[in-house]
Amino acid sequence: MIAIATSEIAAARLAALEPDWDYLIAHGLDQAADLLRFPAGEPWHVLRRCLHPACERPSESSPWLCQRCLAAWRKAGSPPDVAAWCSTAPAPPERRIYGEKPCAVGCERPAEAAGLCKTCTTTARKCGLTAEEYLATRPEPRPGFGTCQVTTCTRMAAWRGVRLCKPHQRQWSVVEGRPDLASWAAKADPVWTTMDEVPLSGLELSVRRQVLVGYQEQLRAGGRLSPHQVKSAIIWLRVHRVDDLLEADLPERGTTTTYLCVWKRALLRLADSPEKARRSTVIRLGTLNPRLKGYVHLTDIQAPWLVHLAQEQVWTLAAAGASSTRVRQACYALRWFAYYLRLHHPDQGRTARSVGRVGVMGFLEWFAERARDSEDYQHIDETNPRRVIIAKRMLPSLADPTRILLVTAQLHWHYVRALKDAFDRHRQWLHEQGAGDLHVTDEEVPPWPEKDRGFSEEEGRSEDALPETVYLQLLREEALALLTPGAPRNLVELQARVGRRPWEIFNLPFDCLNFDTITVERADGTFEDRTYPFLTYWMQKTRRRHVLPLHDTDVAVIQRQQDYLRCTYPEWFDDEGRPQHPEMMLFPTRRRTRANQFGTRPHESSAVGYWLATWMQALPEMLDEDGAPFDRRRVFAYAFRHIYAQLRADAGVPLDVLQVLMGHELPSTTQVYYRVSHRRRVEAVHDIAARFQLDLSGDRIRSQTRAESDAARHRAGVGSVPVPGGSCHEMNNVRADGKGCPVFYRCFSCHFFTTDFTQLPQLRDLRQAKAEHLARLQASYGTILRAGPLTDANLRLLAEEIAQLDTLINKCEADLTSLTDDERQ
Repeated sequence: MIAIATSEIAAARLAALEPDWDYLIAHGLDQAADLLRFPAGEPWHVLRRCLHPACERPSESSPWLCQRCLAAWRKAGSPPDVAAWCSTAPAPPERRIYGEKPCAVGCERPAEAAGLCKTCTTTARKCGLTAEEYLATRPEPRPGFGTCQVTTCTRMAAWRGVRLCKPHQRQWSVVEGRPDLASWAAKADPVWTTMDEVPLSGLELSVRRQVLVGYQEQLRAGGRLSPHQVKSAIIWLRVHRVDDLLEADLPERGTTTTYLCVWKRALLRLADSPEKARRSTVIRLGTLNPRLKGYVHLTDIQAPWLVHLAQEQVWTLAAAGASSTRVRQACYALRWFAYYLRLHHPDQGRTARSVGRVGVMGFLEWFAERARDSEDYQHIDETNPRRVIIAKRMLPSLADPTRILLVTAQLHWHYVRALKDAFDRHRQWLHEQGAGDLHVTDEEVPPWPEKDRGFSEEEGRSEDALPETVYLQLLREEALALLTPGAPRNLVELQARVGRRPWEIFNLPFDCLNFDTITVERADGTFEDRTYPFLTYWMQKTRRRHVLPLHDTDVAVIQRQQDYLRCTYPEWFDDEGRPQHPEMMLFPTRRRTRANQFGTRPHESSAVGYWLATWMQALPEMLDEDGAPFDRRRVFAYAFRHIYAQLRADAGVPLDVLQVLMGHELPSTTQVYYRVSHRRRVEAVHDIAARFQLDLSGDRIRSQTRAESDAARHRAGVGSVPVPGGSCHEMNNVRADGKGCPVFYRCFSCHFFTTDFTQLPQLRDLRQAKAEHLARLQASYGTILRAGPLTDANLRLLAEEIAQLDTLINKCEADLTSLTDDERQ
């Protein structure tokens, strides 16, 4: 349940709130009838008049037909041209108005269909007169029976005996067992009329006042209200006998209470003030700065001086324009500090003077242990009893006492830094409290934990980039067809193709697609003009406009979205299909508010996350490049920006060009979005190795071009076999897969042996092994080995092979040192 804390001061201030009656009357409040009216076509609510020219009923959603006309339209097969159907369809029955009408004679009684009360109708029928003829006789008006005795009803009573209005008399008559009339009337619900009227009867006076103030503030916020949701909210208050909206326990979700939550927040906002929030332990950040959202809680900080320090730090950060996250981090840091003092300080840190520098150093050491505990807590199994021990050391959550607040490596850095900032900003006040030595040095702030990029280096792509195989699976037509047609599909597909930031996609203008003509030179030396498409958009992060070249497939998505808007919202365009408002969005929200009458408001930022999550649930299993199931949680909006950079880097786009395509100011920022793939690394090694291949004598073989190197590698797949320290190209040995050497593997005496500097580690290992072999043979000469020509020949052969290896190693090392820095990278 939603629980929003309010102070007694705030409640007293709320009691003094006065609705703006003139504003409410202009927006549907009928004080005499005690109800809210929603005239069709007004810009502050969603009701419109039915499109059928002979129908006066309201409609609340597209295709803007009332319930009767909508049923007839569907029965006719739901023709796409609704206006043409309305012009030929028969007129629906006249709308019945369930509102109360007095008798035409002047009796204080409700009229029936003929305009006369029940008694006058009976008298006219007995006399054989029509209603008009009976009125011509000028009968005397009859006294009424008073108002309906139902507590929540203000209608006239229709019967003398039961003293109930017609609707309530029907309700009471069908109740099983006919309960006691007085007790039933005290609890009966009011009569709910048409969709464009919402009665306020049955609410406590204080609650009615709160509802009107919340309704008033919701209107002033610029939204288009739904009468259905207003009625549902008031029914909920009536059924649950709520006497104070601020104290009511509202369900978290559901259209029934959506507006109640909005009204409750509006009441709290009006009842609050920056001065009082500054001295509160539950601070609504929006009170201090309208840009901030949420609450911060300081209720578990007990030391008065630390409460004051936290309140002043929140005030200072909010006034300086800090983000909500930074303000919360400051509060968390001071709450952890207060938690340490309560547990380990002799007097629980009641005074700042008693804490001193020793207390700060002790906290930093204790807090580092909590960071290590948090890391262990995340990795050990849930059944491990050590988790219970660690949980007792952590700070409990105020929102849910069963949860604990963990300190990750990143949060450890943020909290210590926030504590240092709080001490530094209020140095003078701490000095006045006799605690001038409370500070945190720069050396005591832990280092920022660098991300482990080992996984991304192993995969050869950014850790947030999708595998190319998965990306191609997502762009298949059968996969894209699972997205909701219209804006959801077009937005997600465009995001995947152009790799822009989510905010930039959401805020694309309708006319974001432009074409530019560029003069290019043909092969024969003549020139021609070619037209290319470009995406023009605003980069909020760098506060400047950017132009991105597009492919024809990207253009098709944008044009499809433009056609979708023209068909779905024709009222936003003129006769030529141009937007009526110059600031119309390419992806406007479907919410019809007064501020969005012409599609000038974008979708909420959370929409793309919901669309992607729904899409991932509908997709069949996706496989990565190894054929293993792919984790769908890795598909999020920003992953498309990483794969955009990764694919272009793999295609050989230079860094300076990729930097411009990504819209970055620094090349180092662009390098974060991609990694050098394995294919590019292999190609780089082979390109360099092709220029520095050596033959048996250590002489360099003619350097090869890229095409020659590629052809040589393809031939190597069938024309060479690997041997120790290099490759063998002797065909008999190749056909035998390295097991048919005609010279019995005397590689270092063979003309078919080649090597390069990529073989340096193996050449050095071979050289060391042969040197150890020669040393053992020389040590055994004349003892184990018999002196003679055969032994001398073996020793001489080993020594010559070692000399040959030394020559090859020296040449390879020389070639390696001759590489430039770019070639080494």
